[in-house]
Formats: sequence, C-alpha cells, structure tokens
Amino acid sequence: MIIDPAGPVANRRYHHKLPWFKSRHLWLFGTMMLYFLMVPLIEQLLPRTRTILDLFIILVLVAAAYTVIDRKRTFFLALVLLVSGMIFVLGDYHWHRNITMVLGCVSFVGFLGIVIFSILKDVMTQKEVSFDTISGSLNGYLLIGMMWGFAYQAVESAWPGSFAIAEGVHKLAGVSAYVGPQLSSLFYFSFVTITTTGYGDITPLSTIAGQLAITESVVGQFYMVVLVARLVSLHTMTSKGNER
Repeated sequence: MIIDPAGPVANRRYHHKLPWFKSRHLWLFGTMMLYFLMVPLIEQLLPRTRTILDLFIILVLVAAAYTVIDRKRTFFLALVLLVSGMIFVLGDYHWHRNITMVLGCVSFVGFLGIVIFSILKDVMTQKEVSFDTISGSLNGYLLIGMMWGFAYQAVESAWPGSFAIAEGVHKLAGVSAYVGPQLSSLFYFSFVTITTTGYGDITPLSTIAGQLAITESVVGQFYMVVLVARLVSLHTMTSKGNER
C-alpha cells in the first residue's frame, strides 16, 4: 500500500483545483469583462455597428448557460428560459408590443436567477479558495446586476414612465442596445445601484421601481459581506489544513 506523503489535505486540494482553461466560471468572467470593456470601445469607434454589440450580450448569456451544463435538469430549464427570452425580445422588433418585451425580460430574469443560484451553490460548497471559486463569486455579483437590469426593463415596459431617464444617459451605459437604448440605460442604473454609487441621472418614479432599486442595493451589500466572509473562512481552513 502506497501512502501519499503529502497527506489527505493535498489530495483534496488537487481534486478541487481546476486548470484555468477548464474553469467554466473563469471563462464566463472573461467573457463578461470582454463585454464590459469592448462594448464601449466599439460604440465609440464604430457607432453604427449594432450587430457586433448584440452578439456580445448573447455570448455572455450563452457562457452563463455553459456554467450549468453538467446539471442536466438545471441546464435544460435554463436553456428553455434563455431561448424563450431571445424569441420574445427579438420578436418585439416586429410586434412592437410591451407584453412581448415583458415576457422576454422575465424569461431572462428567470434564466439568470437559475444560473446565479447554481454558481453560488458551487462557491458555497467548495473546500478551498481557487481561481474557480473567485471567478464564480465575481460572476454571481455581475450577473445579479444584469438580472436586475432586465427586471427594470420589464417594469418599464409594463408601466411606462416608471423611470425618469436623463437625456444622453444611454451613451454612458456602455452596454449593447440589444433591446434598445432604454435597456442599456437601465443596465447602467442597475450597476450604479448595486454598487450604491447613485449618480442620480436615472430616478425610479413608481413604487415597484423604487422597491426593486432598494432590494438590489441591499442584496448587493449582503452579497459582498457574505462572500468575503466565506472566502476568508475557506482560506483560513485551507491554511490550517496545510500547517497540519
């Protein structure tokens, strides 16, 4: 019988560590960073190139679905919601009905909710801090911002005038106008809200819009607190295990 001199802790560490090129969370994080960095640059240099910008957000959503591909039931449900959302949103270009936009955004909210839950479940059940764990944690935070952006768009489509959007704000959003400049502005508002920056150039006017904004702000703060506590505890347990 051969005993590993490094001990069982090393075996567990090797089991949970993934090469960077096999980490689905890392690929999703890289895709979102490319999206946030490249979209403003493309919009600035090639303002009429809308198709490329639309492909970026589709790429992010597909990468998000890929993170749950090893869970058949979850992946199937997420895929159904993703495809439904794309059909409704793309159909809005032809039908021009608010109900199609609402259904599309609600489908995206459900899709992102499933992905976020799966990512957080993976992060919270890990035994050590790795690139995969950190990438998954960051992905969860960024996807929450995207999910609330779609939720804001659903509210604005269902009850037009729920948000007061200053003129020219969509130019600052740096987000693809996949469903028009309004969604771009509400994505911008979502990330400003979750980080509690609050520039004031977009203001919720209806009760449901204001409540959504408050909830996102609270969720964002609690997420960061719980996330940091979890990562610190994992790192501490790993360090103690290595010392033993």
